[in-house]
Amino acid sequence: MLKTCGISLNLFLFIGCFLTCSASNAPRVHISSGEIAGGLQYTYNGRQIYSFLGIPYASPPVQNYRFKEPQPVKPWLGVWNATIPGSACFGLDFGSDYLSGLKLHGQEDCLFINVYTPKLPLEIAPGKLMNVVVHIHGGAFFAGDGLSYGPEYLLDTNDFVYVTMNYRLGVLGFASTGDGVLPGNIGMKDQVAALKWIQQNIVAFGGDPNSVTITGMSAGAGSVHSHLISPMSKGLFNRAIIQSGSAFCHWSNNKNVEQKTKYVANLLGCPTNNSLEIVECLRSRPGKDIAQSIINFMPWTFNPIVPFGPTVEVEGDEKFLPDIPEKLIPYDIPVLMSFSEYEGLIIQLLTGSDNAIIELKNNFNEYLSHLMDYNYTISNENLRSKIAQDIKEFYFGDKPISKETKSNLVKMISDRSFGYGISKAAQHIAAKNTAPVYFHEFGYSGNYSYIAMFEPKSYSRGSNATHGDETFYTLKMNGINVHDNEEDAKMMKTMVNIWSTFIKNGVPDIGNSEIWSPVSKNPADPLRYIKITQQQTFEAREHSNHGNFKFWSRLPLTEYYNINVPEYVKTEL
Repeated sequence: MLKTCGISLNLFLFIGCFLTCSASNAPRVHISSGEIAGGLQYTYNGRQIYSFLGIPYASPPVQNYRFKEPQPVKPWLGVWNATIPGSACFGLDFGSDYLSGLKLHGQEDCLFINVYTPKLPLEIAPGKLMNVVVHIHGGAFFAGDGLSYGPEYLLDTNDFVYVTMNYRLGVLGFASTGDGVLPGNIGMKDQVAALKWIQQNIVAFGGDPNSVTITGMSAGAGSVHSHLISPMSKGLFNRAIIQSGSAFCHWSNNKNVEQKTKYVANLLGCPTNNSLEIVECLRSRPGKDIAQSIINFMPWTFNPIVPFGPTVEVEGDEKFLPDIPEKLIPYDIPVLMSFSEYEGLIIQLLTGSDNAIIELKNNFNEYLSHLMDYNYTISNENLRSKIAQDIKEFYFGDKPISKETKSNLVKMISDRSFGYGISKAAQHIAAKNTAPVYFHEFGYSGNYSYIAMFEPKSYSRGSNATHGDETFYTLKMNGINVHDNEEDAKMMKTMVNIWSTFIKNGVPDIGNSEIWSPVSKNPADPLRYIKITQQQTFEAREHSNHGNFKFWSRLPLTEYYNINVPEYVKTEL
């Protein structure tokens, strides 16, 4: 029998949560599916917070639930031990030795959510619920998990409730038969289920369901932007932070998913002509075999980097993406977006080896189509060759593909894979909304970077900020601390302040409100943003061709190429 802290159990049940006294001082909370017991952990400067890990937000997506939309979690008896992390979803990770290939990890029973809070309801004043921050992990839609992004920096001085979740990845999360049998976007619908769980349960952790900010980096950014335009996500959040990605990036718009799904079926000995038979047969195959099949769609140096991800749904009762992203109207909420100065460095790690450089030089037309992700969308070989030569001339001119022109390669990847789609998204959102869109470029390179993780011998401070690097200074990534030197600790505090002020007010604070102007609502205007420099200064900038927008806009790289930025919305003063 539970021993409470001298307050009647009925009162605890009435307010929807209760905190018990035990030898470990473990917090206990009551949510819609039952009682959970959490643990304690500490922030950057030693603040004690409560953690509740591995809470199921949907039924295990196994056996007949594989390839189905998330099903409601079944209530449990007794107390759920929320001190034990839930398994990550089946995914493929590079690990530190990225050139050795992708390694399978996780399980299929993986739909868990993690909640961190500095206070429980009994510790806060009536009516003073805390802002909620939900981080959606990245990982090219085939890797990653929620536990990799900790709250130690963000909750050090802020009273926020911080939430992460797992969602189905790769083929298991994004396969589609192109019809009502398996419409697609299962992983995105997992995220929607998690956001609905937050609306239903977050008060029990002291969180305000009417003040939810969703954040994400890379594929997480593509996810956040997709929620911003999805009819299924309406009313589930109030602000958005989109880092190093968008739904307009080519890798966040998956093409030919039906054909890829049939290929997987054939690979695993299943029928390919009938959708019901495909799905039923794939449900009988080992989940790990389905997860590992994604490597078949990455023919050159693990490119295209996102073979399975969000896609337009043709049929289905509820469509997460009923049309291409450019045609969907974003919700009118404040948005904070960002781009790292050298985004493409992260992909260049794979394509910049001596062997890869030689292969690209000797067979540029073929390998560029994989790297630039138009091998599945342009069937005409002559057109593919023409596009390849246009890109080569624009970025390399008369220079050969070589180790000496790696910087050209990085710029090409940065623009195609990130800059173009991110800047286009910023202008699209600003043009459609009355709420502000704030944009910044992250140019600080400290001791902590994805390059430092994967190639520590070649990395040094100030050697270029790459894809997602700013996240090292807002969230504790993969257990890495950034407090071992003064400059990085200062940047961490700066980035946390930008996030926290935006989370609270919808306006990021850098100490001078006149410097950081929102993106113009007229897409004909230059893109307005600030750059965060290596010297940790803020520079107001404008760019009429960010990410070489004009060049990429005229190339028929996908079926969406003729969709332009919409006319701006005129607002009354």
